[in-house]
Amino acid sequence: MSQDTKLHVNVLSPEFNINPYPFYRQLREQEPVYWSEETRHWLLTRYEDVQVALKDTTRFSSQSSETFVVNDEFMKHLGPIITHFSMWAVMKDNPEHKRLRGLINQAFRPDNVKDIHQRAQQTANWLIDQVYDQGEMDFVNDYAYALPAMLFSVEILGMNREDLPTFKAWSVDLARATGRIDSLEVMLKGQEALLKMTDYITRAINDRLERPREDFISYLVKAWRDDNKLTLEEVVAQMVLLLAGGHTTTQNVITTGLLALFKHPEQLERLKKDPRINRAAGEELYRFTSPAQAPTRIAACDFELGGKQIKKGQGIMPMVAAANRDPAFFDRPDELDLTREKNPHLGFGTGIHVCPGAFLARAEVPVAFETLFKRLPEVRPKSDHEDWNMNLSFRGLSTFPLVWS
Repeated sequence: MSQDTKLHVNVLSPEFNINPYPFYRQLREQEPVYWSEETRHWLLTRYEDVQVALKDTTRFSSQSSETFVVNDEFMKHLGPIITHFSMWAVMKDNPEHKRLRGLINQAFRPDNVKDIHQRAQQTANWLIDQVYDQGEMDFVNDYAYALPAMLFSVEILGMNREDLPTFKAWSVDLARATGRIDSLEVMLKGQEALLKMTDYITRAINDRLERPREDFISYLVKAWRDDNKLTLEEVVAQMVLLLAGGHTTTQNVITTGLLALFKHPEQLERLKKDPRINRAAGEELYRFTSPAQAPTRIAACDFELGGKQIKKGQGIMPMVAAANRDPAFFDRPDELDLTREKNPHLGFGTGIHVCPGAFLARAEVPVAFETLFKRLPEVRPKSDHEDWNMNLSFRGLSTFPLVWS
């Protein structure tokens, strides 16, 4: 590229969604702090800058719920979803974040996650039992989504198991609304799904008011009614955050991780032969696939970064997926190495917004693969087709048909 040619990378293009890593490399090498006209955000692609953006709450504010609406004409149609997102703990700075995060953390208290490995194993086996005789399954829906959804959404949060398929459809539409920010149609569909979610959760709250249970919904209701720590709107918002987001990244790392293993058969054989590397393998798959690509921040003040002048109020995307392939921090970053020793990946975030469910995901992912390969040792893709979702925020497969003998 000549000096007179301006670098242009469209992170909303199909080519980017299918394989973003060459684009990340180009940005990291040529313009690591890059203004994207398509997203109206500064894109950060160096590990050091991404880590700073996730940790530094003085310059990088999390109160960025409006920045994902990149077209001013869209704003008048998307008031409900913007208002709702603004109540999520991940969209708050301290002290509001600390207040909400303290309550969310209760979902992961020791009595809720005790025996989690055993429960994950039982759930994984049960899921395979449902499809074993068919000789095929859609790995996304039948296993990768169902495992974290049943463990977290049903057992911990208190959702009804029979409602999982409906809630998954809503979650997909909501996730698309945050990842296809150039399409009003997609965003309106996500907003419609959000309104259905809030109605569902409001009915669940009313049920707990009459018949309290030993679940997280009941805990939040108590915090609202008895302890005055939350408003009703905040209760609903945190439940949507947990139900819609609690399984998405785990589902994506299981599906894209399996695809990566099929593409690296020598690593797959290592994992099958030596399950003891399962934990390290899970960490490497989070680094290599980076299912949560692009959290958002907003500049809290004017400052300089990487030779660029960031203005107060501008949107910023610390591109976690790019940071996790930065050769300045990872040896052979584009290689999958399930026994990688130095692996300070940012797949779970860092700073005050580090993923509260990281412990749960770290338990689920190794169990998911160990059980799959033990029960279905000949499992393989049904075809070479890759059905990637077109989503900037959460990168994953929409479907992944598998077969076995």
